[in-house]
Amino acid sequence: MLSEEDQETFTRLWTEAQPTVSHYLMSLVRDSSTVKDLLQNTALVLLRKFSDYDREKPFLPWAMGVAKFELLGHHRDAARSRVMFDSDLLDRYTERWVELAPRHSDEADALQTCLAKLPERLRKVVRLRYFEDRNSGEIAKSLEMKAGNVRVTLQRTREQLRECVERELGRERGLA
Repeated sequence: MLSEEDQETFTRLWTEAQPTVSHYLMSLVRDSSTVKDLLQNTALVLLRKFSDYDREKPFLPWAMGVAKFELLGHHRDAARSRVMFDSDLLDRYTERWVELAPRHSDEADALQTCLAKLPERLRKVVRLRYFEDRNSGEIAKSLEMKAGNVRVTLQRTREQLRECVERELGRERGLA
């Protein structure tokens, strides 16, 4: 049984690592319920083995290693799955994900900030296109616009968001 201090430490470390582990699993498994199961199993294994965790080392790579083994176990158990993973490729993919995850998280936070700054009408166009997966014709009909205007609006909005994200990231890194 973990002490209360260890439970708090685990909770803090897992809360920080969980979004990265979740995105990693989602990048490899398309079924959201399977991802939830794998994420929950990963958390349970980490909690059960937390007393073995070397606190001198970063938590995220350890958590990613456990998630990788949970994923491999899932694929081994799902013999009917047509997807086969090369273990060396999965090792490299996992290592690379650990390296890129902090940058991805910063970019996602910056994008959320920039989306919130958009005028309501542009946010609606973005939501319809990228969150509801509608095409320009469907968006045009919904917003009483021409499809060509929707495409131009999306192009300009993407550029505006890109510039905003770059500014936000510059601020976070103390460059602006």
